[in-house]
Amino acid sequence: MPPLVRKGSWIAHLANAAGSWVDRTAIDMALDVARRSKGPRPDPEQQLRQLARVAEAYGDPRLLAEPDAFFVPPSLPSVRRTPVRSLPVGGRVEDLSFRSGFVPTHEFPREAYVAFEENRTAVARYWRHPNPRATAVCIHGYLGGNLSFEEAAFEAPRLYQWGLDVLIPVLPFHGPRAPEGRRGIFPGQDPWRSVEGFAQAISDLRAWHSWLRSEGSSAVGTIGMSLGGYTAALLATVDPAVDFSTLMVPLASLGDAYLEHRSRLPEAPPPWVGRRIDDSLRVVSPLSRPPLVAPESVLVLAAARDAITPSAHAERLRAHFDARIDTFTGGHLLQLGRGKAWASLKDFLLERRIIAPR
Repeated sequence: MPPLVRKGSWIAHLANAAGSWVDRTAIDMALDVARRSKGPRPDPEQQLRQLARVAEAYGDPRLLAEPDAFFVPPSLPSVRRTPVRSLPVGGRVEDLSFRSGFVPTHEFPREAYVAFEENRTAVARYWRHPNPRATAVCIHGYLGGNLSFEEAAFEAPRLYQWGLDVLIPVLPFHGPRAPEGRRGIFPGQDPWRSVEGFAQAISDLRAWHSWLRSEGSSAVGTIGMSLGGYTAALLATVDPAVDFSTLMVPLASLGDAYLEHRSRLPEAPPPWVGRRIDDSLRVVSPLSRPPLVAPESVLVLAAARDAITPSAHAERLRAHFDARIDTFTGGHLLQLGRGKAWASLKDFLLERRIIAPR
């Protein structure tokens, strides 16, 4: 850790306080926007009935016991490549896309789900060396998906310099896959779309992983932030071919997050509402199935004063995967100690022999 943010120093305390303040301000702004929304107010009783219907619809125990029964393995995609720019040592940046073959598993939401045409094209940005390398698949957070921003958020130049190829896919209903004027609808108030959205995220990720291996990648793993951490953790309970999984400031429970964010409101919901939310999403929860990735291949990175996905989320995932956890200074958005997080990530990749010493 750099001396200026040494653990226990007064600057570290200030950095943690600043990180927490930024996170809480962001939460308050989001809640204020929701309160001022001119759209129809959802009826709480109707929402609870819908959550119960969704929980029942996906309640077959086989869907948990056999991952492929729900997360149907996709076919190898036909990927379109568009050059973006050149990189040092003969590398290139490309924008990739393929037609997502995902079809909702339940018939009830199917017609409405596939009507979002923008979402039916999977897109990603690819940083590649002249010859295939191990690839880090970087999964962004909620409301992300702007590829230029995500290159910076995941420090793609640094990962590339370490010797990794880097793929940054866009999650369903995010970035260019979001319908016009409909950002923030996954995960969102519609639990049917939330369940099927995670199913599509896993389908698309498995398709990207298969394509990368067909292109010669020596290893394929994930680095997920926030909602991307949740998705990376879910993938590690579905696909045993994941070579490494890094969960950074991860979300572990949407029900817990709902309660945590709304506890600051006068009309804070009771705790059982969070349980209802998690029950409806059990089939797509990373905590519902045993890990398929070895404990030593999972790294959890937590922010000391994260107020968006507090450290309890990271700890739940650490316990589920029996994984190593490292904590860095700052918050969810203002990651002032992320240099330490990146050093932990590099050590982890070196130990796993994903990258070589330089």
